[in-house]
Amino acid sequence: MLIFQINHYVKPEFIEAYKAAVLEDARNSTLEEGILRFEVFQDQANSTHFTLLEIYRDMYAREIHLQTPYLLKFREILNGQGMLTRSESNEVNLLFPDELKK
Repeated sequence: MLIFQINHYVKPEFIEAYKAAVLEDARNSTLEEGILRFEVFQDQANSTHFTLLEIYRDMYAREIHLQTPYLLKFREILNGQGMLTRSESNEVNLLFPDELKK
C-alpha cells in the first residue's frame, strides 16, 4: 500500500476553479480499481490550502493513475492557469487504523 499526502496552496482568485477541477479528478479517481481511498480537504483557517489524501493498493496502481486522462487534464489546468502558489507531495506511512494495512 502506498499513501500520499499532497498539499496545494491556491491563489485566492482560483479557489472555485481549483475546487471544480480537483473534484472532477477525485470523482474519476475513486472509480479506479487500484485506489483504496482518495480524499480532498479544504483548510478551514486558510481557504487557499487544500490537502489530497491518496491511498493506492500498490505502485502499479499509482503508475496507472498518473497516466489517466483526468489527472493529466487536472495537471494541465493547474499549470496552464498558474493556479498554485505552492505544492508539496509526501509519501507517508500508515500508523492507524490497522485494518487499512491488510
